Amino acid sequence: MGTSSSWSFSRRILGMTHVQLTGTSLSPDKEKQLFDGHAYDLGWDGNKANCNHDIFDVSNLPTADFAKYLISSVKFHCAQLFYLFDEHRFMNKFSAFYRNPAREAQSSPLWFCHFLLILAFGKMFVVQSSQKSGPAGVEHFLQAMRCMPDFNFFDGDTIEKIQVMCCGALYLQSIHSHLPAHRMIGTALRLALENGMYTEMHGSCLDEGYIQRSNLAWWTVYILDRRMSSLLGLPMGVSEESISALCPSSVIQSETSHAMEMQVTLCQILAKVDSTVYGSEGKLDSRYLSATQSVLRDIAKVTHRLNSRFDLYTNGSMSGTSRISAHLHILEHQCIILTTRPLLYIFLQSKLGQSDPELLNWLQSGTVKALLHICVESAQQILRILSSLLEQGILETFLPFDLDAASTSTISLLVAAAIDPSLLRDPSPWSQRAHTIFDRMVLCGNNSAKLVQCELRQLDDELAQLAMKEGMGTVLPRAEDTQSRGLNHFAEVMSPTAANCHGSLELDFDESFGQHYELSPNQMMELANSLDLNSLSWPISAIDDISGLGI
Repeated sequence: MGTSSSWSFSRRILGMTHVQLTGTSLSPDKEKQLFDGHAYDLGWDGNKANCNHDIFDVSNLPTADFAKYLISSVKFHCAQLFYLFDEHRFMNKFSAFYRNPAREAQSSPLWFCHFLLILAFGKMFVVQSSQKSGPAGVEHFLQAMRCMPDFNFFDGDTIEKIQVMCCGALYLQSIHSHLPAHRMIGTALRLALENGMYTEMHGSCLDEGYIQRSNLAWWTVYILDRRMSSLLGLPMGVSEESISALCPSSVIQSETSHAMEMQVTLCQILAKVDSTVYGSEGKLDSRYLSATQSVLRDIAKVTHRLNSRFDLYTNGSMSGTSRISAHLHILEHQCIILTTRPLLYIFLQSKLGQSDPELLNWLQSGTVKALLHICVESAQQILRILSSLLEQGILETFLPFDLDAASTSTISLLVAAAIDPSLLRDPSPWSQRAHTIFDRMVLCGNNSAKLVQCELRQLDDELAQLAMKEGMGTVLPRAEDTQSRGLNHFAEVMSPTAANCHGSLELDFDESFGQHYELSPNQMMELANSLDLNSLSWPISAIDDISGLGI
């Protein structure tokens, strides 16, 4: 797991904290369970010869009415994010299937596999489960994997094959199987490339409907590949320079296409962060500030479009937050955290005595302080949004995105408070809110959330023990006493709400979560322009590599 892997980041932070506190490394069992593929025991090793039942068995399928309800739930949760199925084409086949399920399952194996995957998602969304073996509907997922055609030889509809692989990859990602998910989305990406979907498709032999479907399928693969690759810290599957496909809204005008286009833009920023802020070697060097400035300017440009079309606050109230707006704003803040979090890592490393202690002097730099502040503010805003979704009952308890965001924000806040309490006076209210979010996911049967929550609790506990044992406290004057030009300038460009955010935590906790904190495009651009690129002199030999500092 490379430079942008959040799992590697979490492991490295917990690992070096544990060594500092106990003098020993984490136990191998503890390491194993928190890495890939150990959240669930699905009871199948992938060998189709070990299947106990007919892979085309239809006796365990829901009634047609219930199946339609499950499909509708998948539409609500996924349709505005990804093109996982074409409703018109899918439901036409659905009607034929329920007239003779046994015959249609064997005569249309690709569609049957697709149907099973949609059912698996649908049950996961609507049926609460506490099974240790997997979420509700996992039996449909396993059957889909067993009857999935060999795409090296199967001559079926190309777009539906891509959709099937996207469904399978997203499900695997949701059950903490990141490596298999990445392999499957990589296969979908190769198939899309082979069929020219990454290009501006046109021609007399291609009808408009096929071009539209291909475009939506391409960008779905693109988004999933970008996010899964970044999460693992792996190179992106295709370079930005190679892509000439039209943006979704240019091909079809709909709310879904605009939402997908915004995701694409944010994923392009994500790819830029991976390639410029981190680089191929994962070293924090003199290029960091210039790369960070460029990324923040890009985020400022997209913020105006995001706020105007996907406003978080319907009728001025967090109670009306839309699910798709929340998803996009959370991704924007994750890009900010990904960009600024290397600083958290090197300062904690220095504070623990595992690199040059003199690095902590950089905390006096206005530029560094401004970047750390925006990292903290973005982490807090993610928790505000997730809290609103929880209160509305629309928190995603199975899809991986809200879980990843909660983990990303919580660990950033814990580390920020540990390196310099002036950044965050008391992280406990935010941690409590995060654990309320994790508790909801665990209650719904999400074993991945349970593992992540245990890890964060251990980190929180060990950082607290270190603070008492070694007197880890404020290393600099409090933020309000700092006279740094850069920090003062940062406070000027922030909104009053944001500037007073830390103080608000001393008030009622629910009140602090009711704040509508969002940086405006002008504020973000001001922050980017205020960075002093010559303010730091990097003693490169004193800094460890920053592998694993992703979202």
